[in-house]
Amino acid sequence: MDFLAAVHFVLALPLLAVALAVRFAGSARILNSVDYARVEDAAALHRWAGNRLLLLPAAALSAGLVSLRFAPLALPLLFASVLWLIAVAIWVTVGSDRFFRPYAAAAPQRGPAASPPWR
Repeated sequence: MDFLAAVHFVLALPLLAVALAVRFAGSARILNSVDYARVEDAAALHRWAGNRLLLLPAAALSAGLVSLRFAPLALPLLFASVLWLIAVAIWVTVGSDRFFRPYAAAAPQRGPAASPPWR
């Protein structure tokens, strides 16, 4: 079961890299689930989302430490890590709407998304 503790520690590194990349993305369009045409301040959105994503490597490191001390908890904590990842992704997706402008103030779109769906 020490292998699963190592898995937790190894997973913390890419999660930390992703969280820091989002946190310091500035005005780049880095989040896939966000309609950037409606975002007022992309840098503030990225700071907010990056701070939420920093919970994932912290949880992975703590799960790795618990797995080292209590080996039977390693597998349930690995499954819980997947659930934490999904929960934080939903939290970021749902919570990003606080940074949106109203629809009337959104920048006009071009291409297939510009036409109404009923045409």
